[in-house]
Amino acid sequence: MKRIALATVAVALCATPALAQRRDASNSLFIEGGGPGLLYSVNYELLLDDDSGIRVGFSYQPLSAAATSGGGSGKASVITVPILATYLASSGSNALELGGGATLIRSDGAASGNGLAVSSAGTNVLGTAILGYRRQPLEGGIQLRIGLEALVGKGLALSNPDPNKVGILPWMYLSIGFSI
Repeated sequence: MKRIALATVAVALCATPALAQRRDASNSLFIEGGGPGLLYSVNYELLLDDDSGIRVGFSYQPLSAAATSGGGSGKASVITVPILATYLASSGSNALELGGGATLIRSDGAASGNGLAVSSAGTNVLGTAILGYRRQPLEGGIQLRIGLEALVGKGLALSNPDPNKVGILPWMYLSIGFSI
């Protein structure tokens, strides 16, 4: 009877999959093209455990234009702050990345021409969901990410956006960074 019990324990130990590898690098700094920061963003992410984390980013985008006739001009600036919760379904250094959160957008603009000058400022919030691939070594080093995102908010659409209707805009992202 003791031999049967001992054999059962031995088989159970051998049949149990190896414990998941622990991630030593839980802090990441990365630059992202596209994604929740819209055009680009600089981001910091903290993994709270091996498969979930929080991230925050920042982007500043100045824009300007001048008319060739009539002497009109315009300028605007857009600041974005993406804030997301992330989940990683990982196997070693490779992971399926899932996440969701919000992007805060602050815009200021001014234009003048033909005897008229106007300015305006406002804040908006867009919802965001991401699905992508991440390569992040467990012990730290170069991090690469690529994926798809859905931005959700008023005035979003692939064609004929309506500022009064909530829409979804598909978006892509690509990032490179470093994790420690």
